[in-house]
Amino acid sequence: MELHSSTSYLPLGILLAVLCPAVLSVELTVKIPNKMCFHEDIKADTKFTFEYQVIEGSDYHIDLSLFGPDNKEIYSQQKQQYDSIHQTAFAGGVYTACFSHTSLTSKTVYFDWVLGDAQDHLPVSHHQALTALESSTMYIHDRLKVAVDYQTHFRLRETQGRDHAEHMNEIVAYLSLAEAIVLVAVSVMEVYILRSFFADKRANI
Repeated sequence: MELHSSTSYLPLGILLAVLCPAVLSVELTVKIPNKMCFHEDIKADTKFTFEYQVIEGSDYHIDLSLFGPDNKEIYSQQKQQYDSIHQTAFAGGVYTACFSHTSLTSKTVYFDWVLGDAQDHLPVSHHQALTALESSTMYIHDRLKVAVDYQTHFRLRETQGRDHAEHMNEIVAYLSLAEAIVLVAVSVMEVYILRSFFADKRANI
């Protein structure tokens, strides 16, 4: 009787288990009134990525300022609809990202704060036979991450397009209502003017 060992599948499970909790991500969609800040505790020498996109608002532009643990500004961008920031924490502590704008109405902003890098948390294998397995696992992980990013951006673009379409539909509805009111007013004035003409003729007779 031939026995098949299942130990060859164990490293793949270990790699996936290590990769899943290695990267922390904070993903939110919030309404920004005029200014709002978000805080994240990051360890020193940790790579992080901060992405944001305005999906609802008047002009789809917003200001971003990123501050380090010493409250010094390490990144600033004005009037942007979308941006992606890649940084490495120079010191451990609380990092702050502040959104602000000067519009009269609030804006809805999606942002994603990703801490860490999956490649930095890969276990070092001492077996030459596991090199191909590790490479395949990393390739699958990278492709899945790209697919998730594309799906997220497509959903954001869809939300932004739907908001713009609803805004245009609202404008068209208001314009149609105003046009209807003007037509009714013009019709009433025409009837009144025609009646005044006939009234003048009767008075002359």
